[in-house]
Amino acid sequence: MIGKSLRERWELGRLDAGEAVAVLKRMLASHARPLVEVRREDARMIACLVVGADKPTLRLCRELGFEMRPGGTGVFGVLGADAARLFATLPEPERTWLAAPCGPRETKVLLVAGGVALLSVETNDGAVTVTAVP
Repeated sequence: MIGKSLRERWELGRLDAGEAVAVLKRMLASHARPLVEVRREDARMIACLVVGADKPTLRLCRELGFEMRPGGTGVFGVLGADAARLFATLPEPERTWLAAPCGPRETKVLLVAGGVALLSVETNDGAVTVTAVP
């Protein structure tokens, strides 16, 4: 924490796109089912995947009404329009992407792993493609 501003200590920054894709790909082995179950509820749902919850992540989860243990990992769903409103610091194109419904074989993921990233998981004929939202 020495050398970090208060903002860096308590707010989640952005994850590098390549790092975010790698984290999500690793997590698919253990969390694909809950991610897809969130999407199955409604095409407007965003799957929030929390990985290795640190203090800023724990604070964010509490603000959203979810309990998480330090270092914990889990999945919960939020309507895209609500996610766009809750993450008001995201640029407008990303909030618009969150608010739009998922495609037919797509699951939208808001990854929180020491930072925040938006990702899309698409399945086609058994192949899974993970892409970061530009």
